[in-house]
Amino acid sequence: MPNTEHPMPGSSAGPGAGRRDASRRGHRSGCRRNRARLPGVIRDMTQKREAARRAIGHLVAVWLAGCALTGMQVTAVLAMLFSGGAPLLTAVLAFVVLLAVAVLAVLGSAVRTMVPLMRGRGGLWAWTASVYALGTAAASGVTVVSIQIDRLDGISLLYPAGGACYAIAAALFLPGVRVKLGAAGAAAALAAGVAYAAWAAAQPPTLGEWISANGVDRGMLRVGDPPPGYTLRGVGASEDGFGAHYGGPHAEPLRLGVERAGHETRRVDARDCPVPRGDPIRCTDDGGGRQLRVYEGDHERWELRLRRDGLVYTVSGDGSPTDPSAARHILSTLRPATGTELAGLVELPMRR
Repeated sequence: MPNTEHPMPGSSAGPGAGRRDASRRGHRSGCRRNRARLPGVIRDMTQKREAARRAIGHLVAVWLAGCALTGMQVTAVLAMLFSGGAPLLTAVLAFVVLLAVAVLAVLGSAVRTMVPLMRGRGGLWAWTASVYALGTAAASGVTVVSIQIDRLDGISLLYPAGGACYAIAAALFLPGVRVKLGAAGAAAALAAGVAYAAWAAAQPPTLGEWISANGVDRGMLRVGDPPPGYTLRGVGASEDGFGAHYGGPHAEPLRLGVERAGHETRRVDARDCPVPRGDPIRCTDDGGGRQLRVYEGDHERWELRLRRDGLVYTVSGDGSPTDPSAARHILSTLRPATGTELAGLVELPMRR
């Protein structure tokens, strides 16, 4: 008869016992496989970290070399442009180029096994020429824009920017899609930044920007209404004063100057008349707080001056003052200049 007895409590016999044993055996087998693969995983991670450290060290070394090379090449080119010894400076520039190629070749040989391009025949020199050409082209663009923006005032910032150009060029040849995409993105960002800086530098400044950059005192920006037959022809300003030019088709040119009281350095007498150093100077009271000065001599000229609210207004002309009524009209209608009247200032050189 079939055995119908139930398994004893604690016995491993039964319908699910086989499945449990198979599960335990599969788990132990998986653990053994994972333990067998673990050294290889650790080794791969270690190799990747070591490769990353080498790549970072390589790019830092190229950046430092690029900073030095940018400085030497910019100095050589500027010396060639601003001196007459072209043959000697050409030789110096050629030496700098050869030195740059040699330095990059040394840096490239340190990572020859890492960079795919350098594994082939002549790969080291192909990599050196490519990095130098790309880095120098980018650094040249940065240099031109930098000089256009602030002349040579920010040249100390130019060297690390030039080094970054060489480092980005070297990063383009490192293995790995992410590295290449990152280098390409950095190159695109650098190109976009340089292009935007060049575009911004080419834009004319606003009137407020021009006034602030040149240190002009806004309180001196005052003009008088043009007399009959005259028009306001142009204006000019600096941190020392403001000037306006009046003229007409059949009128004597007049110049209005505005400056702070006490700016004049000439010695004056008790009548506020300049003490002559050669040709005589005649000063007369013109009424209304004005003083007429006539400078005699080979080049005779005259000034009608007015002191008001800490400012000195001077309308001047050439020759003898036969009829200073036009000058009086300008001084009697003084007012703050409008933005339209000052618009010509932005066409003048602006201090960077």
